[in-house]
Amino acid sequence: MNTSYKILLSSLLASQTLLITACGDSSTHPSSDIIDLGLPSDLHLSLIDASTGAYYGYDTSSLILTDLNQEAASSQDSGVQNLAITDTSTIGQFLHWPDVYENEGEDHLDMKYLLMLPEYISGDTVDASVFSKLVHFHGDDLAAHTADEFENPEAGSNVEAAFVRLNDHVADQNALYNEVAEALPAGQQLCRAFVDPYAALEHAHEHDHAKAEEEHGELMHFALTDSGRVYFYHEETEGLEEAQNFVKLDNVSSILDCSRTTVARASDDGILIFVPDTQTIYLVDSHGSDYHQHSAWDIAALLPTGVRADLVAILGAGEAHDHDHEHQ
Repeated sequence: MNTSYKILLSSLLASQTLLITACGDSSTHPSSDIIDLGLPSDLHLSLIDASTGAYYGYDTSSLILTDLNQEAASSQDSGVQNLAITDTSTIGQFLHWPDVYENEGEDHLDMKYLLMLPEYISGDTVDASVFSKLVHFHGDDLAAHTADEFENPEAGSNVEAAFVRLNDHVADQNALYNEVAEALPAGQQLCRAFVDPYAALEHAHEHDHAKAEEEHGELMHFALTDSGRVYFYHEETEGLEEAQNFVKLDNVSSILDCSRTTVARASDDGILIFVPDTQTIYLVDSHGSDYHQHSAWDIAALLPTGVRADLVAILGAGEAHDHDHEHQ
């Protein structure tokens, strides 16, 4: 596997543990409501309306929607309070970070996301001056850390090591983007390049490439273009090779801001894609055949009336989708 998508292993980020206690209420969907869209389970979605700062969390297993701002305002826990969006001028884009670290001789993958400031340019080096908060799970609970916790890290500290891992990931994403962009047909502009971080870690553990392919399948490279096409590539000795025909996402003719799109793992079978222009989350999976658009969900079915999603972060490994449970 070349540098287009390598994950460097380093020491564990030891930072303050911040726990969310209980789910708050949404003005439209109380947290006790069950909102079953049929999304793949074992995922957590974080959704932000950039114009109002509305901030919601949705668990695809419990089917509970949580108003994170309301929860933060009613909590005495500083970690919960850190989740609050208090200034819309600080809302830029999400940066997904599959943080791979070594702890007690074993490799772990901790899915995280950062809320970047508007001035951040995708692919640039990250330090505490370009993001407002870092969010991830601690056990079963979502945890938030503010950027000031990461200012001026001491040499040799765990925080410094964390920034090394983070910026190694950013560099790997830049290399992946360039490699995939070069493979696209003429006239197609790359929006997002994606490799499943869980699959990549499994492949990284296999010294025998042929054995890795046999046990885990070929490492798929996904490409979302600004025309709403999804391309699929395998990595061969001489570069990327197209694995199948592209898939065209429904109702996507152009994407205005690629930095606010999301491509994330849905399960072993495929990916979820969020396109803010259509306010839709798409499931593109294979389940034994070629990749295709399997389902599409309107964000309006999830969020309270009048709230839109400009950013969606997706954390988790997901599970196999219930193909008998269709929602269009």
